[in-house]
Amino acid sequence: MEYQFKLLSSLEKIFFDMPENIEEHIQGSMFKNEIYSFQLAGWVRSQHDRGLLCKLEIESELAPYIEVKQIGYVPNLLPSIRVDDGDDYITKEPGLYPDPLYKVKDGVIELMSHQTRAFWISVDPKGNMIGSYPIVLKISDMDDNLLSELTFTLEIIDRELPELDIYNTCWFYCDCITKMHNVEFMSGEFCKLVEKYMEVYTKFGHNTILTPVFTPPLNTGIGEERPTNQLVDVVVEGSEYIFGFDKLKKWIDMCLKCGVKYFEICHLFTQWGVKHAPKVMATVNGEFKRIFGWETDSAGAEYKAFLEAFLPELTAFLKKENILEQCLFHISDEPKPIDEERYSGAKDILTQFIDEKKLIDALSDYQFYEKGIVKQPVVCNTHIDSFLNYQAENLWVYYSMASRDGVANRFMSMPSYRNRILGYQLYKYEIVGFLHWGYNFWFTNKSEKLINPYMDTTAGGKYQGGDSFMIYPVDEEGDVVCSTRLYVFNESLQDMRALKLLEALTDRQTVFDLLQEVKGFAIYPRSNQYILELRKRINQEIKQIK
Repeated sequence: MEYQFKLLSSLEKIFFDMPENIEEHIQGSMFKNEIYSFQLAGWVRSQHDRGLLCKLEIESELAPYIEVKQIGYVPNLLPSIRVDDGDDYITKEPGLYPDPLYKVKDGVIELMSHQTRAFWISVDPKGNMIGSYPIVLKISDMDDNLLSELTFTLEIIDRELPELDIYNTCWFYCDCITKMHNVEFMSGEFCKLVEKYMEVYTKFGHNTILTPVFTPPLNTGIGEERPTNQLVDVVVEGSEYIFGFDKLKKWIDMCLKCGVKYFEICHLFTQWGVKHAPKVMATVNGEFKRIFGWETDSAGAEYKAFLEAFLPELTAFLKKENILEQCLFHISDEPKPIDEERYSGAKDILTQFIDEKKLIDALSDYQFYEKGIVKQPVVCNTHIDSFLNYQAENLWVYYSMASRDGVANRFMSMPSYRNRILGYQLYKYEIVGFLHWGYNFWFTNKSEKLINPYMDTTAGGKYQGGDSFMIYPVDEEGDVVCSTRLYVFNESLQDMRALKLLEALTDRQTVFDLLQEVKGFAIYPRSNQYILELRKRINQEIKQIK
């Protein structure tokens, strides 16, 4: 039997053939309150063509804080969309891509003959350990014959990263959970599941959550509707509306328990032109039915009257719960110049009851910001340079399917440095919030039907693989299946927090000097090594400060 094992950084993406020149990664450093990850890759050629079971034993003082997961492979049939997507991809060929992380049970790992398989090793000491620790990995066959022994040395520096001080949201879809697990919205079973998904959500750096006071009018075909997930009860009595907030309170309490800090109240008008109301369900004369939706003119008197009744009660409730200051509100995604009148009219309604500084929306057209229509824009990273050139303030940034050529993103087909560079960019350009549209979007495009994300990573062939979700449904043991991309994204946030720590200990110019090669959202060094070396340098700078 022939075999080869290597230790690699978290930024490598290991396909079935291990590149001969791939750089080994055998040491690293971290602070007391972050997660450090690296990988073990193994290749074996045996006389059998079947899988080969091996034992992985870890000897280290850090062993109680180490988790090992096997990296699985999923089909990616849309690794890129257009020929002008740029060249900064690992590959644009459809195939099986490494992404989901499966639990390793009893230290037994599986290799396949003539294939490379990889294992994700994460260290989360939670502030208990300080110093330099060897992590010895011993790989044996099932007869206890030692195949390989490798050592990774991890230094834990005696400092803690500050908390993330920007908003960070990745849209959390309750209806995807109800459909995937066949549970009723806000039932006991639903809440148990949601807590598991939320705990992972906050563990990996998300602190702001989409809150469906009404079913979010997102990724929905015109004239179609998403499954109802509405936290506010509505009763219609004559011309009056009565609102119930019990479900919303339950949601808020659950979110706070799981570590959420900020609440992103879902859009109160539809996408693509602010033309309609979201789906609103109500009890009317004992019948539960839709009272607003695609048939509703957003500028009509009826919906305006509804909002004027609803918003004062909503804000009073949020104030009573002591979270109004932690809430943000949406009008509608990506308004265009043609939508200016409608968007401004919608904004006029909301600002009667909501501080204008609490309104955020995705925005690519600078004139909406220039005219003061949107004062806190969430700008796509492909368009943000124009905002930065005008020295716009209070900028959020997002990326999506449109972010393909050069800028940061998390597609499966992209090298991981395009995922992780974001943290350095957020720091350098003083971004106040980050938004992504897909934490768990397990529907096809426009939410027509449920997908199996282990078999379809492209939302029915409409989005590049990896765009629409960061996690997979819970496994048979009830644990959320994370992706490698989620870990790497969290590393980008840890990088940002490390820069904030260095600034607090020195000054902003000292940190800027380290980031000279980051010259914009599309101009930065294209290598895993740059990311790793920069973070190493940041850690050493901090370590040396007494």
